[in-house]
Order: sequence, then C-alpha cells, then structure tokens
Amino acid sequence: MTLAACTLHNGIFHSFGIEAWPKIAQEREEEFRKIRGSYDKQDQEAFPLLFAHLVGMLDPEPRDILGPLYMELEVASKDQGQFFTPPELSELMARLSYGPELANLQKPFVTVSEPACGAGGMILAFVKVMIEHKLDPSQRMWTQCIDVDRLAALMCYVQLSLWNVPGEVIVGNSLTWELREVWYTPAHTLGLWNIRLKRQASEAEHALQIQEDEETNGFDPASPSPEPKPLPAAEVKPMQLGFDF
Repeated sequence: MTLAACTLHNGIFHSFGIEAWPKIAQEREEEFRKIRGSYDKQDQEAFPLLFAHLVGMLDPEPRDILGPLYMELEVASKDQGQFFTPPELSELMARLSYGPELANLQKPFVTVSEPACGAGGMILAFVKVMIEHKLDPSQRMWTQCIDVDRLAALMCYVQLSLWNVPGEVIVGNSLTWELREVWYTPAHTLGLWNIRLKRQASEAEHALQIQEDEETNGFDPASPSPEPKPLPAAEVKPMQLGFDF
C-alpha cells in the first residue's frame, strides 16, 4: 500500500528531474525504493499487477474496496476501534443525509471533513452520490481525511487519488491534533486547490468584514465596499465530521 501511495503522490513530478522534486516527494521516493528493494524480483513484478486489479475493481463506481478486504483478512486493530463501515451503509448514509443538498448545490464547491476516515469509505460514498447528481467531484468538492493508523490513511489516499478526488489525507490523531504526515492527492495539486481554498477564506473574511461594518455604522448603499484584508497563508485546520454546505 505504501508503494502505491508513493507512486501516486510522485507521479505528477516525473516530468522533472528528481533533484527538482519537492523534499517530501524525494523522501517518499526513497521510502519507495527501500521497500521495493526488500522484496525479490518475482514479488516486485507482482506489485503492479495487484495495483492494476485494484484499479479495475474501483473503475465501475466510487466504492471502498480496500476496507472490506482489510476486515476480511482480520488485520484490523480492535484496540484502536478499527471497524470499517460497509460500503452499502456508507452509501445509504450519504444518500439520505446529503442527496437533497447535492441536488440543489449552489456553492462553487463543498468541503468535507472525515476525522476517522479508515479507507475512505464514507468519502467515496459521498463522491458516488455527487456523481449521480451530475456534479464533478474534482471541481465541486475538497476533502480532509484523518486517521491515526498510517496503513488505513494510505488506503484512503490511494482510493481517493484513483477517483481524482481533491483533498489531503493526514496521518494523525484528530482528537489531540497530533499530525504526523500530510498526503495531498494529485487532484489537489493539479487543481490548484491551495489557491482555491485561500480565495474562499478571503471571500468569507471580506463578507464578515462588511457585515461587522454594517452592524456598527448602519447600512449605506452609497458607500463603497471595504477592500478585503489579505489573509496569511495557513493550512486548513482539522475539524469534526461535517459537510460544509
């Protein structure tokens, strides 16, 4: 799973020499080579075939493939409370809870937060419902997923990346905000979502500024709107499970 995650993360940099890659990409390339080198040639040749099978299984629809497999293999940690939600239940929850909102979505995009993401089943179910409403997830949503278990987080990263979902997957504890790693999906990087998120925050700050001025001084339609204050660059903070409509 680590090999697949590193491959997807670094794939967008392959047109450049490795010396021009971001530091984090170089570190993940080193991790990729170290893990791959620990297997014999026959096993190394099997990894791309396994990855191709995963791509084929994910192709029909956004659906958690790795989570149920993880549970069937009985490698989940009960001590950490790892009980992955079945895909059918995730889809039902997404359809009942957010289907009507997605049918009449007016915002340019929505942000989705999942503080205990597992393999990303809940987000993939949301993506499926969004597609059914003829909305492009790569343009109309951004997600932040967190899991304390690195393997689970990387399973989420791989599946979201293959479905071209923009977002960040964090290895860390959403209760204590102990964040160890951040993995940005290719759709996040290629879609310039850092800029889009900062622009949204700036517009929200500008609207709040106007509201505060009106409450203090009264509304004057002839007065010009104040200039928006520039916001310092900042990462999106972890939040509880929610859908920002």
